Amino acid sequence: MRERRLTALMILCAAVAATLLMSTQFMSAQNGKGKEGKGNDKDQPPPFYNPYPSGILPADLNSEIARVLREVDNIEFEALAQLGALPPPTLTNQPPVLAHTGQRLNVLLGKVMNFDKNISPFGNRACAFCHMPYVGFSGPIPSVNLTMVAYPGSFEFRAGKRTAQRYTYSPSFPVLNFNETQQAFFGGNFWDSRATGYRLGSPDQEQAQGPPVDTQEHALPDTACIAFRLQTAVYKPFFIQVWGDAIDAIKFPSNTEEICETPGGASVFGTNTMPIKLSSTERSIASDVYAHWAQSLDQYETSPDVSAFSSKFDAFLHDPTTNPLSADEMAGYNLFRGKANCNSCHLDGRSTAPTPANGTAPSGEDTGACGRHETGVHLLRLG
Repeated sequence: MRERRLTALMILCAAVAATLLMSTQFMSAQNGKGKEGKGNDKDQPPPFYNPYPSGILPADLNSEIARVLREVDNIEFEALAQLGALPPPTLTNQPPVLAHTGQRLNVLLGKVMNFDKNISPFGNRACAFCHMPYVGFSGPIPSVNLTMVAYPGSFEFRAGKRTAQRYTYSPSFPVLNFNETQQAFFGGNFWDSRATGYRLGSPDQEQAQGPPVDTQEHALPDTACIAFRLQTAVYKPFFIQVWGDAIDAIKFPSNTEEICETPGGASVFGTNTMPIKLSSTERSIASDVYAHWAQSLDQYETSPDVSAFSSKFDAFLHDPTTNPLSADEMAGYNLFRGKANCNSCHLDGRSTAPTPANGTAPSGEDTGACGRHETGVHLLRLG
């Protein structure tokens, strides 16, 4: 009897997930209908755009993009199923706390948003398009990695500025700051550390706010487009469970879809970065929604689903006697932190940084960096 009940429950969860995914895609297709201007143009991508010299775009680019989009859909389906099967959290305490399954709910909310293609003007780019799990949450198209390097955004083939960084362990990076003792910067996210963490207190959360409005990536013209798309997302009830229902207080103008399906940087916008006309209260709510969007994505990236701390080197750090490195691995590690001086820019948290300008070497407990400013013991991965 119990096995039959479990089987029935699994079938029910799968059915719910399938319904949610189909509903998400239906809403994406219908989102432009009934609006002023472009109607349902979002179903029809813009004309082919190719600013590159011959030989830069890989010959298999279209088929590879289609493959990754199918994979994104499959993982979104998985995330929706996990959300549907999760027992609801318990709202308790003062101040209120989402007890029991609350954190997992936030993690799965971040996951489903990460794999939602509808947060781009043409409904064709999820965050995960450039950050797939099977390649360490970085770029999943080998031919792009060898040629273009940067990935094509929602407006093909307008591409990003750099190769996609990995999600793994990025939530551990501290707020960008300058260490006076070591005379070195450390912290921040993105290759140039421009996601400082100064506003939200987390570089990883601020990094998540970059691509949706980057004119070469998702290319939304206004941060409020995220709140607009979330209002019709099938997973909105889960967003409301975590962050409250203020999102429904935003009354978007009738031309919002027309605006949001026009890529940022279009001449029609000029220098206006807030083309959606909202009241000051509504704009404030939309900004909060955008921050919550980033916070949930950060929760997903912080979770063991992404940052598992499960490498052989992690085990070695935990207990070197029980989990020793091989002779070759130890030789490589000693080279890394010794003669090769790799850890001057890629600190392992156990060795010293280079001697600073004042001639005083930092202690083994200090952490600083140059170049990419990656700090933390788990950024070294052997084996």
